[in-house]
Amino acid sequence: MHKIVFVALQGLAACGGYPSSRPLVVDGTRNAHFGQDEVECRALAANYNPQQQAGAIGAGAVSGGLIGGLTSASGESTEGALVGAAIGGVLGAAEGAHSEDEARRQVLINCMQGRGHRVIG
Repeated sequence: MHKIVFVALQGLAACGGYPSSRPLVVDGTRNAHFGQDEVECRALAANYNPQQQAGAIGAGAVSGGLIGGLTSASGESTEGALVGAAIGGVLGAAEGAHSEDEARRQVLINCMQGRGHRVIG
């Protein structure tokens, strides 16, 4: 059981911060309109709800729960399988949320590039 909790904590630690909240990397200098454009593009990205990933959090939670439960079921207790399923569900949901945030980051970058800024990441 301690192995499962340890693996789950490692997985959550690996997720890191949200990609859309990181500062933008620009190739060259920032012009006078950069700050205002960034505010507007961040608002646009925050409201973006990707169609393909609309269910990413739920799907990640379900698949993570199944994998965690099956992996833990190889042990001798049902309690271990339930804990594995719960931890897998949490990790799967976190992965789905991270995927959605990466899509929002890409919207932010595309918006800034569309406004003429040399944003590379």
